[in-house]
Amino acid sequence: MQYAKVNEKIIKRLKQIVGPTNVLTDPEALENYSHDETPLYSAMPEVVIKCTSTEQVAEVMQAAHEYRIPVTPRGGGTCLSAGAVPVHGGIVLSLEKMTKIQEIDKDNMMAIVETGIVTEQLGKELAKHGLFFPPDPVSLDSCTIGGNIAECAGGPRAMKYGVTRNYITGIVAVLPDGTIAKIGGKLLKNVTGYDLMNLIIGSEGTLAIVTEATIRLLPRPKIVVDLLIPFVCVEDAMNFTVELLHTDITPAAIEFMEGDVVRMVSKYLGRELPYQNANAHTIVEIDGNDKNRVRTMYDRIGDIAMKFGALDVLVGESVRDREKIWEPRKKIGDTLKDLTKNVTREDLVVPKKQIPRLISQLKNCAKNYGATVYAFGHLGDGNIHADVSIEKSKQVSPSEIDKMRREMYEITISLGGTITAEHGIGLSKIPYLRIAVDDKQIELMKKIKAVFDPYEILNPGKIFPDS
Repeated sequence: MQYAKVNEKIIKRLKQIVGPTNVLTDPEALENYSHDETPLYSAMPEVVIKCTSTEQVAEVMQAAHEYRIPVTPRGGGTCLSAGAVPVHGGIVLSLEKMTKIQEIDKDNMMAIVETGIVTEQLGKELAKHGLFFPPDPVSLDSCTIGGNIAECAGGPRAMKYGVTRNYITGIVAVLPDGTIAKIGGKLLKNVTGYDLMNLIIGSEGTLAIVTEATIRLLPRPKIVVDLLIPFVCVEDAMNFTVELLHTDITPAAIEFMEGDVVRMVSKYLGRELPYQNANAHTIVEIDGNDKNRVRTMYDRIGDIAMKFGALDVLVGESVRDREKIWEPRKKIGDTLKDLTKNVTREDLVVPKKQIPRLISQLKNCAKNYGATVYAFGHLGDGNIHADVSIEKSKQVSPSEIDKMRREMYEITISLGGTITAEHGIGLSKIPYLRIAVDDKQIELMKKIKAVFDPYEILNPGKIFPDS
């Protein structure tokens, strides 16, 4: 696809739409929008536009459609599949200024928000009303609702509460030609025609730009308790998880950190962590409204854990103690970025019982390339993040990284899994899509893309092979 370059005439039109201060062309400013959190991927945009309303987004898309200029939508820039990298240059359209909470409807337990709002900020406002939005990506302090919708984000609580898709009941979306589409609303049931909203959710910004969302909320649990349970090995942690999930207890989260990760975080923090020599650490979160029932639940969880060889069960009831339990898990990204050289950050999913085999085989695979796999993630739903790093002083060629990633994906698929659970295909996984999805499915997806975006101007170069 041939795209037009952004020239002075187009810059002038964009300034008329959003105002001169919301149009960035300085190279230093553009560099901040040339990458997301994915290692090794970057591309400079020609201009960055900061919109403040749905109408402005629509006008920008009308201009882009008229001139055939590529547009890369952007929320918080926390994507881990290079989905926010403007690979064809053009316009980066940022929603960072669209942060209004239009309404919190306590009676219907719904909120209407602009999608540039940061997930954590929305959570704080909802808490004032005794409500919450369950999806909780680890990057919630910087990711936006729009990014969550584009990627159908999950997070640790997805096991009990589900993912973003389960809470979006309405959207306002700007299509690639600038048409504004209002889909759904404050409705828990809606089968009026095809489910276009859920087609757009998780489409990685390739079909439409969601500027406003109607979100289903839940009552905020009064009591939340976290348990840190270290095990000698991954197999013991997995057997514990399987047995726990066969009980009538429904944990909000069962998180996992492999021993190598915990020891690296200990080094980064400069202090010893509890049981850091254990090779598998789980964090079990439970919530509810009855203190005695919650206590009974965590006593039972402790009994099950000890049955499978847990080294201890550390209980965090206060906010401070819970934060201490979660701190190592939340510091993994910063740790590996600071102490190692990330070459790829994988987001794999397999049937839960296969997790020990997956981690073992991935570590052996990476070792053959002089790299180390640091495994962590969501034990309760089979979603393991495998960050692959080398020493900062070492080099590894792109061809070696490609070969290693192919082997890792083949291992995952051989165990009944697939290549991404919540980070998406983006740019970084395009060469590997055909390993996981057959040509007929890819053909159908391309046809859907062509209906929405015949000129391929919206987040081009993402998802599809040969794009």
